[in-house]
Amino acid sequence: MDKHTLERRSFRAAARAAETWTRFTRTDEVREIGGGVKRLLLCAVLSRGVILGGFAPLGVAMTGACAAHGKGYCALAGAFFGAILLRGGMSGVTAAAAALLTLVCAQIFEKPPAKRRGWFMPLMSALMMAVCSFVLLPAPGLLRPAHIFRFLAACTLTGMLCWCYMQALTPPRGRGDLRHPGGLLAVVASLLIAVGDITLFGAVAPARVLAFAFVLAGTFLGGSTVGAALGVAFGVTMDAAIGSGAFLTCVYGLAALLAGAFRTAGKPAFMLSGLLSAGAASLLGIDHPLFSPTLYECVLAAMLFWAIPEPVWQYARDTLIPARSDTLDTVSRVRRSAGRYASEASEAFYEMYLAMMNGAQSGRAAADEDVHAIFDCAADKVCRRCSICHQCWQRDYVSTLSALNDVSVPMLKRGRAEAADFPRHFSDRCIHFPELLHTVNEALFALRERRQYRKRCEENRSLIAQQYAGLTGILRQISGSLGCDQASLPARERQVRSYASAFGRIDKVAVFRDGSGRLRVELAGDGVESILRERKGFAAGLSALLGTGLTDPERISDELGTRLMLREQAPFRAVVGLGQRQKQGEKISGDTARSFVTDGGRACMLLADGMGSGAAAAQDSRSILSLMERFLRAGIPAADALRTIAPAFRLRSDGTRGVTLDALTLDLFTGKGECLKCGAAPSFLRTSGAVTRLSGGNLPVGLSDDPAADQSVPLRMDHGDVFVLVSDGICDGTDDEWLRHLLHDRVSDTPKELAAKIVVSAAERGVNDDLTAVVVRLERRPRSS
Repeated sequence: MDKHTLERRSFRAAARAAETWTRFTRTDEVREIGGGVKRLLLCAVLSRGVILGGFAPLGVAMTGACAAHGKGYCALAGAFFGAILLRGGMSGVTAAAAALLTLVCAQIFEKPPAKRRGWFMPLMSALMMAVCSFVLLPAPGLLRPAHIFRFLAACTLTGMLCWCYMQALTPPRGRGDLRHPGGLLAVVASLLIAVGDITLFGAVAPARVLAFAFVLAGTFLGGSTVGAALGVAFGVTMDAAIGSGAFLTCVYGLAALLAGAFRTAGKPAFMLSGLLSAGAASLLGIDHPLFSPTLYECVLAAMLFWAIPEPVWQYARDTLIPARSDTLDTVSRVRRSAGRYASEASEAFYEMYLAMMNGAQSGRAAADEDVHAIFDCAADKVCRRCSICHQCWQRDYVSTLSALNDVSVPMLKRGRAEAADFPRHFSDRCIHFPELLHTVNEALFALRERRQYRKRCEENRSLIAQQYAGLTGILRQISGSLGCDQASLPARERQVRSYASAFGRIDKVAVFRDGSGRLRVELAGDGVESILRERKGFAAGLSALLGTGLTDPERISDELGTRLMLREQAPFRAVVGLGQRQKQGEKISGDTARSFVTDGGRACMLLADGMGSGAAAAQDSRSILSLMERFLRAGIPAADALRTIAPAFRLRSDGTRGVTLDALTLDLFTGKGECLKCGAAPSFLRTSGAVTRLSGGNLPVGLSDDPAADQSVPLRMDHGDVFVLVSDGICDGTDDEWLRHLLHDRVSDTPKELAAKIVVSAAERGVNDDLTAVVVRLERRPRSS
């Protein structure tokens, strides 16, 4: 086993292992187990939380919420574990009993979760909490109204938390739905309560540090209004965990309200104002036992806030800050409508493809019946006016028909009928036999002409049907891309507008992610001319601001007007070198090569070789590559483009000329690509010093009824890998050792130098043909570019 075979098998084994692991982790069983473990741990942590002087409703509420979704068993196990082992005491026992009864109620009144009323499980959770927790009330002689109020508040809070948890476990119902994020906020607050009694060094509580960090983050993102609301919410949460007072509510709320005024002054100024505001608010409770710990916790929370990286902030802005729903909804409806029309058009073309293919098959079946028409035609011309017609075609009909059937086999095989083909009794009886034989041969010749014409029509029909199949794939691709919503990023739009206004007046700014998740920026206004004059500096500054590399701005003019477009810059770039020499005695090379990068970040390298050499071959190869380039720039996959182009070229050339095609497409964001070959010479991939040969068995474009576009070879390239496309003049597949050695030895050459060396080496070997070599090297783009 050689080195290359071992590498290929190792790669295949690794690919199979990765595929197996992916399938394993995506199975329903594994997902169920993972979800069950998460629910168990969540309920275990929540069950240790105590509020309102000894009640533990958090685990009960989460058990009810999970039971409402039909997943209560793991939640019950976690609630039992947390209440009995982590909490303990009477409060833990009553909470465990309430969780058990809540799940029992869910099973007794079981219905499909989708049909269960939204208030049912919150009500059951509150009732079961009341049934099990009344034992925590003092004896009748010691019972006070405050005890009753706390008991009723704990039961009511259980039902409310159960409803909030249900919203957190339910996916958002649409844009602007605040129930899901509100439920998540309730879960976070409950977790902070559950671990609120844990302290470090006997003073600092990590839960309170996280709570104030959340308040600072919310204020920094949403301003004073949002920050004050979060401050009050988390302050009440932490005060409830302590069990008395509203000290933390005042500190968090006032600090957020005052710090929100400095959110636009920068992160350092905002953090300093938040600390000073928290310290000033703490002076209101200078005698409170948490005065000193609160100061320490605020400082730690500010340090945690400062340590949050910018990508996290950007993700939070893009996710949480609402966009203009009217514009986004209108654009989304238009895109979905266009996608639906494209999908319907693709289905119509697919039905036309099936109808035309069925018609071609019916034509082939009808052609077999034309053999009997030969003798029918001869009988009409000769036998109808014969004096013994009654004897041959009525009295001896079976014998006559059998004789003619015996003649059909040798006649069709030879291409003409001869007298010896007919039975002796038939030729002796026929009084017009020479005339009959001549008429049969005339009818046979006419049949052959009709068959050739029908075959040509069937071929044309099949080619047109293949074009319909190609159009079907193209329209499905367009439908899929239009169906993908473009995620608008309003927070980044504000950043871009503020930055671009330094170059002049900017009327319109759009920042969004396309269907592939790539960032795009569009600008329109009087300031675009200044931006174009400083395009390099503008792109570099905007890239640093957004934390994403962007291409230089380019002017676009279409039906939407004139604007500037900046696209997310791919981490890779393709460096291409071309070497070419025409055949001796010819002024024009029949080979054509093109390379370009699409707007979606896909590098395309095309090489076509027309049949023969000279101007005719060059025209064929150029026409093929021109059409392929148009489709590829439009985002159409090479396979779908070829299914549409190949039948059209075959119709134009009448199947007498062919063009070999080599198409390499590389995704510059991932390094993944594919190589599509139609009768082309082998290509070579150099990775880590090893040279791999890629061959294709398809016929050239124009010579095959089926372009077999699905036989593309997938590949993956990394930094420094080299891919070489050559025409058959350089390597026809019989002797490629010299080319392998050249690629292996000349590692330090640039793509341009390597392409020139390949062409020169092929010419020195005495080859008299058009010579073309395209060398592509994938390089990781420097961070500064």
